[in-house]
Amino acid sequence: MKTRLLHVAAATGLAALAVMATPARADHPWQDAPVQASITADATLPGLQPTTLLAAENGTYLALDTNGHPVRIDATNTVSPLPGPSQPTDRLVALTRSGTDLWGLATGAQPALIRMSQDGSLQSRIPLSGATVQGSNLIALQVHDTHAYLADEGKPALVVANLQTGKATRFLPYDMSLTGRHPLLRNNQPRMGPDGHPMAGGNVRFLMLDAKGQWLFYQPACGPMSRIETALLTDTTFTAVEQLDGITEWRTTPSLGGATLTPDDTFYLSDITVGSILKFGSDRIPLRILRDQRLFDAGAPAVSDSHQMAVLATEDGTTHILRIALP
Repeated sequence: MKTRLLHVAAATGLAALAVMATPARADHPWQDAPVQASITADATLPGLQPTTLLAAENGTYLALDTNGHPVRIDATNTVSPLPGPSQPTDRLVALTRSGTDLWGLATGAQPALIRMSQDGSLQSRIPLSGATVQGSNLIALQVHDTHAYLADEGKPALVVANLQTGKATRFLPYDMSLTGRHPLLRNNQPRMGPDGHPMAGGNVRFLMLDAKGQWLFYQPACGPMSRIETALLTDTTFTAVEQLDGITEWRTTPSLGGATLTPDDTFYLSDITVGSILKFGSDRIPLRILRDQRLFDAGAPAVSDSHQMAVLATEDGTTHILRIALP
C-alpha cells in the first residue's frame, strides 16, 4: 500500500502536488490459484450493455439493455424487463443496489438518481445539482445510507450527492489517482493514438464501496486502485488537504474491463490484459482464478450468494454472459 503525503507551501498557503510515499508493503504479484474456476456456460445476450451486472436471487442477474433500462437475466440466460408496474423511462448509465433498493444514474442536461424497488418500480427521482461541469461524463455509481458516490470520467473527479437534497459536491478534480497514467492493454497490446504512441487508459471508471460504506475504492481502467474513507467526503469539517492526505494507493492492477466488491469485501476483477479473472480478498493474497481468451473482452463481473459468478463479455460484437463456477 502507498499513502499519499501532502507538502504545504507555507509562503503561499497553497497545497503543492501530492506525491506517493514508498509503499509500506509492496504489492505481491498475481499468482495462479491452486484450484481454478471454470466456465460452465457461455450464452449470447444481444441488446445488453456489457458494463453493468448485479447479482440477484436464485442464479439471476440484473443488467442494463442498450436503451439503458434494467433487465433480469434468469438462470436459463433469458432476458426480460423487470416486472414492476411503473418503470422509469430514463436512460440509465449505471445501476447499483443499496439495501432493498435499486439505484440508477441518469445523465443528460441535469443528471438524476433513480430509486427503484426490486421489481423496477419507480420510487423517486432525485435531480442532482452541482454534479457536473462542462465536459463531464458520469459513469459509475455507488449508494450507501444518505449519500451517493459517482465517478466523473470526462472531467475526472469523485462526486458525492446528498440523497435528501440532491446537492452534489465534486472532490479531488484531476487528482492523479483519478487519471489514467498508463496505457490500456488488451491482450497485452496497447491502444495506439494518432501520433503512433500508446494512449493512456482513460480516467476514473470503476467505483466500489465496502459493505459498511466506510471505504470507497476507485480506479481508471488501466489502474491503479485507490482507496479513501467516505467520511472524508461526507463530513464537511474535513479540508481538501486532509482529503488528499487520506488517499491510499491500494493495489496495482492490470487493465480491467470491470470490477466488483462482494459483501465479504473480496474483489473480483476482469483482467483484459492477459484474459483472466482476478481475486483479491482481505488476506491480500492476489490470485488469478481463471484464464480464458474470451476474457480479453470482458466487462462487468458479479458474484452471487451461491458461490457462482458471471461476467459479461463481448464476442463478435455481441454481449455474452459467461457463467463461472468458483473454486
